[in-house]
Amino acid sequence: MTNFNHQEVELLSELIFALEMSQGDFRLFLARCNNLTQRDRLIQQLQASFSGDLAQLQLDESVRELYATIGQQLGDQQPDAFMVWGLESVKDVDKLLVSMSLVLDEFRKNFHFPILLWIDAEVSRKFIRLIPDFENRASLTVFETPTQELIDFIQNTSESVYQKVLESGEGIFLEHTALGVGEFVYQELLDAQQQLANRGIRLEAELEAGLEFVLGRTADNLEETAFDHYQRCLELWKRLNNQLRVAHTYYYFGFWCRSYEIRHPEDKNMLCSLACLYYQQSIEGFEVINRPDLVAKFINAWGEVLHRLERWDELENVAKRAIELHQTYSYPFREAFAYGLIAEVELAKKQYKQAHKFAQKALKIINITLASASNFSSKNEQINLDWERYYHQGKYLFYLAKAEKKLGEIKACIATFEQAKDTTKPEYNPEFYIDILTGLREIYSQEKEYLKAFNVKQ
Repeated sequence: MTNFNHQEVELLSELIFALEMSQGDFRLFLARCNNLTQRDRLIQQLQASFSGDLAQLQLDESVRELYATIGQQLGDQQPDAFMVWGLESVKDVDKLLVSMSLVLDEFRKNFHFPILLWIDAEVSRKFIRLIPDFENRASLTVFETPTQELIDFIQNTSESVYQKVLESGEGIFLEHTALGVGEFVYQELLDAQQQLANRGIRLEAELEAGLEFVLGRTADNLEETAFDHYQRCLELWKRLNNQLRVAHTYYYFGFWCRSYEIRHPEDKNMLCSLACLYYQQSIEGFEVINRPDLVAKFINAWGEVLHRLERWDELENVAKRAIELHQTYSYPFREAFAYGLIAEVELAKKQYKQAHKFAQKALKIINITLASASNFSSKNEQINLDWERYYHQGKYLFYLAKAEKKLGEIKACIATFEQAKDTTKPEYNPEFYIDILTGLREIYSQEKEYLKAFNVKQ
């Protein structure tokens, strides 16, 4: 068993022996392992080492009853042993565990083979609390993760996630798959941190700061927990005088404020103002360490929140700086976004010809870039392209239509509004889609009144 420590080898060998000796009888075995990478490695070794017919089941989040699910998979078959993993991913695991207790006799009567369940510490606690009758009959094997493996897991995950979010800039929110981590990495990292603390191991400040950043990034950004992780992260990076990481953390403070606003719309102005401050501190931090490439990657978020706050003069300065940077570093989609911001500034200042010009500029850039990017095939690239195609493109059309309306170009305005409606997918931003429909309804009403007045004069 290569890559296994002595304790793991002994425990796994004992577990395999117990499973093989229990063939022909129902018996429940629990294998507790908090680290999914370690668990997967152990499962692979068990699969390779078990001498009999080992049936297997990986649960998905929708499973509600274990007994029925096993029965459906096996039919009339009676394997030598049955192995189950994925309990931590089940949405209503409490209900699943309780249902097991209700059919304990059915397990004993109909399953004449041992069942091995892989669980983590949280599911283990639920076993004790919810179904002690099952837990008392089970044989538990605990696989502790070696200290260095826990440290390496934290180190590798922290560095990998940080590099991905730094490369992405202020683009769309990266899901777990795009970050290259599992869905439950937040809990895995917390468990690793707690296991090390229980062993009296204190992380070095740099590693702890990296961990806190990833915990903030992988936590629910709609909750205050993420903010607390960023706060601890910022304190540590400041203490270490790492200005790059400080600047990047400030950006994610702003990002958190924008996300938190979703559940707290009553605090919109306060949260937007805070986000604006954090974004400004982030950009100024990148400038202090002479990283204009990172200023270019993150500056649009500052401009977007200035737009929401209707701080037009500040927005104009930020957007113009952004355009220069995007041209320097060849970020056409970001450049188009900045031109869209300036179009909004000109609309607010009632400079409709200028607004028309900048909206057209944004559309020209995005159309050319989308056309040249049509052959991109990676999943992450496709997600970004979809946002540009089905949301941002519609925004620039919307700005153009508003300028055309004010310039009295009614037919052109209607056509542009219709194009914006057809281009935009409402799921990307429901509020913006409603704005398009409202603008379209108003221009149709205006056209109707114009034609009515024209006919009266005739």
